[in-house]
Amino acid sequence: MGKNVNFEFNDPQNPKPVRIEGPVFAEKPGGGRVKEQDWDVPATTAVYQESDGTYSPIKAYRLAGAAKATDTAYKVEKGSGVTTDDFIGSGTEAKKVDEIDTSEEDYDLVTLTATLGVVLSAGAVLYQAAGASAAAVEAAESVTAKDAVLAEPLGTPVYVTGNDLRGGKGDQMVRLINGANLRKETANIASEVAALLPMIQLV
Repeated sequence: MGKNVNFEFNDPQNPKPVRIEGPVFAEKPGGGRVKEQDWDVPATTAVYQESDGTYSPIKAYRLAGAAKATDTAYKVEKGSGVTTDDFIGSGTEAKKVDEIDTSEEDYDLVTLTATLGVVLSAGAVLYQAAGASAAAVEAAESVTAKDAVLAEPLGTPVYVTGNDLRGGKGDQMVRLINGANLRKETANIASEVAALLPMIQLV
């Protein structure tokens, strides 16, 4: 046998994480059009419907490190699409992003205007909220308590994406799922958002 000619070894690519466990049992026939984003949107990201019939994602922020109840800075895994326009929620609390430090290789350090007030473990997933929670608004004395915005998701989730979307590629047609078991360790969705989708379960 002769020697290998022009042989070149390539390191294997990192496999895509498994996000959906088992078969999908409910989805929108033909999928739907998700509006262009400037960040890569992973499969299992929740989407809400816009007035024109298109869909937009609700960002999810998976923590790369634990956080104390008094922390205002959170280590968020790379690729979340976080910006200083975002409000980040956990349970009944949501605070605006104040600063983002992207200098670390493994995570973005995201500083909020105030603490979320809860102990969070590494791997916990926070969600994109529609606005600051009541306590934060009251502290700013900008509106009365009855007008305060609760920590609701950016929109009402109706599906999760069944495939990845590449950022900066325009609107894209995607598979839209509303019945499946999602792997909680890898799904790009917070438990609070998943709970609003009756046939989506984190397992």
